[in-house]
Amino acid sequence: MARGVLFPLALIAASAGGLAGPADAQDRTMSVTGLPTQIAVTPVLQDGVKQPRQLTLSVADSTDGPAPREYVLRLDLGVLKGVVDVDAKPCDVAAGQATCRIKVTDPDRVPGVALTLRAATGSQAGDSGVLHVTGEADGRALKAVDATVQVGGANLVVAGDRLPTGLKVGDTAPIPVSFRNVGSASASGVLMAFRFTEGSKPARRFDNCEYSERSSFAEKRSALCAFDVDVPPRTEFRLPDDAAVEVTAAALHELVQVDVYPDAPGMREYLRRGYPYERGSGPQLKLRGTDGPQTGERYGNATSWESTYYITNTADLSVTGADISGKVGDEVVADLGLRNDGPAWLGDVQDPTEFASLHVELPDGVSVVGLPKDCLRGGSGEYVCPLGPLDSDARLFFPFKVKLAKPLKDAHGKIQVRQAEWSRYDTNPSNDSAPIGFSTTSASPSADPSTDPTPGTGATGGNTGGEPSPSATSGGAHSGDEPGDGDLASTGAGTVTWIAALAVLLIGGGIAARAVVRRRRA
Repeated sequence: MARGVLFPLALIAASAGGLAGPADAQDRTMSVTGLPTQIAVTPVLQDGVKQPRQLTLSVADSTDGPAPREYVLRLDLGVLKGVVDVDAKPCDVAAGQATCRIKVTDPDRVPGVALTLRAATGSQAGDSGVLHVTGEADGRALKAVDATVQVGGANLVVAGDRLPTGLKVGDTAPIPVSFRNVGSASASGVLMAFRFTEGSKPARRFDNCEYSERSSFAEKRSALCAFDVDVPPRTEFRLPDDAAVEVTAAALHELVQVDVYPDAPGMREYLRRGYPYERGSGPQLKLRGTDGPQTGERYGNATSWESTYYITNTADLSVTGADISGKVGDEVVADLGLRNDGPAWLGDVQDPTEFASLHVELPDGVSVVGLPKDCLRGGSGEYVCPLGPLDSDARLFFPFKVKLAKPLKDAHGKIQVRQAEWSRYDTNPSNDSAPIGFSTTSASPSADPSTDPTPGTGATGGNTGGEPSPSATSGGAHSGDEPGDGDLASTGAGTVTWIAALAVLLIGGGIAARAVVRRRRA
């Protein structure tokens, strides 16, 4: 299944509801993704056929921040002349340079630059050159990256079965992946990169692997394993059963991904992508030879494997209202809240669109003068905040700045979460709505519009467990991360402008699984 960029890989990582608002420009770390430090291209075959090597370049924020609005990549192709032929789309090529200008209209799906590399006519095994990439994202320069492109060399491709159906919380399942060297030289060492979504994790830790955990629901946990093994051409290896995924209590719609690379200088840093990793403990994870004749028939050109699986689980969304008081004419902030009490996260890793929405109704005499970011006025005078994927411990807040326009006594509005098709996973609808109370005293003698709005007092909720923490992050909401200071628009509704339509249906009950292989991207 071919797609543009997965999670961008990091892309989906910035597409969840519950974002804390865009980071300050100086805090963002945009970088080029999808370009490994070493790229092997198959030599021209005896019949003249040139086999392609395909990659997708993109740009992402390594701090899980929002996707860029636009970016430009410049590829220096001059050094590669006579070594490989490069086709770059959508790019303009002139004077040995490809210039690729990308506008991002949907932050969930950041378009990439598609590269196709083929050995040049007359090239020989061992010929090489350096692909130099520079550019800008949202007007800021990107760190230049280089990749050594070689004709011949080791080229590892991957194959695998899908994860089993019928998995449930607490189960483990071996990761059914093997790889083959289809290149013309041995691979001296192998790196395998694993990625797990919110409800999945490695079942065991190993001494020759290192591990990382992030705030992104789409790439919650990562592992990088190094194998000191020689892989000659036409040789296959597979993962042992010890390399397994464990289904956690937060699981719902999950994905496991494995990429395989020849070990080479700079590759580990490339695969870490700037995130901190810690070394595991325990036994060594050891590769095994594949069973039966190694004909290579099950292998194509795919360099990455992924498999989704679904389990039956539930989540409990709960909203918190507020009791607002002030003088007539005051502008106050009503901090309304939403949290996910789990156990499951809510969302679809392969379609990170909105699945629910928060609806706010206000009584006559209360007018909105400042909306939370990405919230909008809906029909019948209500306000709607579309919601993207929510982590299992999401804690979001929605600061509505309102004006108490006339005397109010025991006036009430309402906050309500509506989940449409996703309501099947929420078995406790009693806390899906909560009142918002308003009352006023005598009018302010001299209201100064330049003064700060008065915060609302008190809180009411559909759950007596307390008011949600005003905390959220990109890639799905998490407790413990601070929202942008002083930014009324920093809300759990996300930096992504979700369209007002609701509901993405996962599957109708039961369990399903799917596996695909695809070309390496990042």
